[in-house]
Amino acid sequence: MPSPTHPKPFFLGLDASTQALKASLLSNNLDVIDEAAVNFDADIPRFGTSGGVLLGQKGSGEVYSPIMMVVEAMDLLMDRIKQKAWPVGDIRGVAAAGQQHASVYWSRDAPVILSHLDHTRTLASQLDGAFASARMPNWQDSSTTKECRDIEARMGGPERVAEETGSKAHERFTGPQIMKLRRNDRATYDATFRISLCSSFITTLLCVDGEIKGIDESDACGMNLWQMNTTDRGWHKGILQAIVESSDTADLESKLGAVETDGGRPQGPIGKWYQDRYGFSPECLVFPGTGDNPATFLSLTLKPSEGLVSLGTSDVVLVSTSTYNPDPEYHAFFHPAHVAAESGQPNGTSTSRYFNMLVYKNGSLARQHVRDKYFAGSWDKFNQAVDETTPSIGELPKHTSFWWLLPEIIPSGADGVHKYVAEREGQSELVDASSARRVDTFDDVRQEARTILESAFCNYRSRASSILHDSDTPAAPATPGLPVALPRMTRVYATGGASVNRSLLSVLADVMKAPICKNIEFDYGSQEWKDASWNSCSVGVAYKAKWGWERHTGEDVRRTIDFDSVVAEARKARGQLRGSMGDDIDLEDEGIAVVASPGPHAAVYEKSLRWWQALERRAVEER
Repeated sequence: MPSPTHPKPFFLGLDASTQALKASLLSNNLDVIDEAAVNFDADIPRFGTSGGVLLGQKGSGEVYSPIMMVVEAMDLLMDRIKQKAWPVGDIRGVAAAGQQHASVYWSRDAPVILSHLDHTRTLASQLDGAFASARMPNWQDSSTTKECRDIEARMGGPERVAEETGSKAHERFTGPQIMKLRRNDRATYDATFRISLCSSFITTLLCVDGEIKGIDESDACGMNLWQMNTTDRGWHKGILQAIVESSDTADLESKLGAVETDGGRPQGPIGKWYQDRYGFSPECLVFPGTGDNPATFLSLTLKPSEGLVSLGTSDVVLVSTSTYNPDPEYHAFFHPAHVAAESGQPNGTSTSRYFNMLVYKNGSLARQHVRDKYFAGSWDKFNQAVDETTPSIGELPKHTSFWWLLPEIIPSGADGVHKYVAEREGQSELVDASSARRVDTFDDVRQEARTILESAFCNYRSRASSILHDSDTPAAPATPGLPVALPRMTRVYATGGASVNRSLLSVLADVMKAPICKNIEFDYGSQEWKDASWNSCSVGVAYKAKWGWERHTGEDVRRTIDFDSVVAEARKARGQLRGSMGDDIDLEDEGIAVVASPGPHAAVYEKSLRWWQALERRAVEER
């Protein structure tokens, strides 16, 4: 709970993920004070979800969440916040994160229902009639393959869809989901007054003032509907026409509503229902929500050329840039914290910043498979094999493996297990990939552990280098002596369950040739640093609420202060509380620790990267 080291006012972030609704309470200095959560399966079992979702008919590919389950979770979360005695009267800003792509379909009665809530009753007891559909399609849904192909055919192929909307057509994206709903359930589509994303749905629930709040622009980039490649951004007319099979898109545009292009603009005070029922202050402002991945991006305040590698069931890589770099292999998004523009600047932003997201199916489950198959299920034995096979200085890798147990997203079409041994005549000689010998197993079983890490991280390094190569973003300088320049990220943050594995992080640092960092937090009781255990999505949007509040309450230049500056000011203030002096705030005082650094042998991966890329192409062809 708050202490003298946690100055007021406070800021609240919510995260509506697939499996839970979570909240983080932050101080004015952006220290995480406390957290609360509601787990959908365990805490609201009557909906019968598993992992927060339900499945459609067998073979349909449909995956969805009951929308009223999330409403009930909001009631329960607020009750738990009250039980924890959080000082909600001192909260001045709140914002929400939501699982990306998930769509919510409001009924025509929703505005009236939302504007006439009784604070003596729960939200769930009053909102059942506010929705045209009881389902919120989940990001795991794969039922819209036909719609994706139809959109791409109408637009001239996946490359053009990616160029104009930031991503090729994906089954989980909102545009194809809306198209399927209109085709298969026209009555529900016609009954829909407004379509929200999960993030703007939670924002609407926080305001409950009768208005369906607009979709955040960064989150809109995950819909295959928002045109990103022009100065005059907006809903993509061509794709809207494909969805409605007509040149008249007015009805669909009305359902989608206006997009919020200023991520720090107040959407209104927190709803009177929250004020009267739980004691929130009418001075507490609600700021635009955003997607879970943009929210994680904000929690790390990634600067251009920095990146994130999330090591989980699926691996996710985020690369921050100052240039729009679309590609069918990955996703491009606008920065989720735009600065309000002065008159004459386009779309409410003074500068454009972006991030690219790369998603890989074969993450921790593939690593665990290798651990179980070759190392008796022991991470200690797996890590020992990794440590014992660190290459010598100048010794180029000879072994490579690709573990695509599930059909991979990047590279598209990759499938199966492929292992190769290079035929090298000398330690420093690079050879054509076609001469590598394909094998079933390696003579040295330890290479099974090292190569699954090296190959995955070479993938991340290769794609990140490509993104930065096409960007105006200053990157770390390329290594001298390479035949082709390979720009690299200046700093990489590691998150996810596997980020506790220091052997893995050591390989990541070598392959990326960049310091690997993690968020840490200061324990005021022990006066020691420890790994941050907070929920990054809800913390990231609490940062955004603080930024929006500073702009709204500030004067003159404070009204256009950028997000990074607000976070830097907070870190400086809390660093001074811990004894740091003046402007000399080191990395640790910012809540960041370097956990792995590239070793002297890291250059061998850069020298081998073109050879590895050729082997990857060969493995895809040999599937």
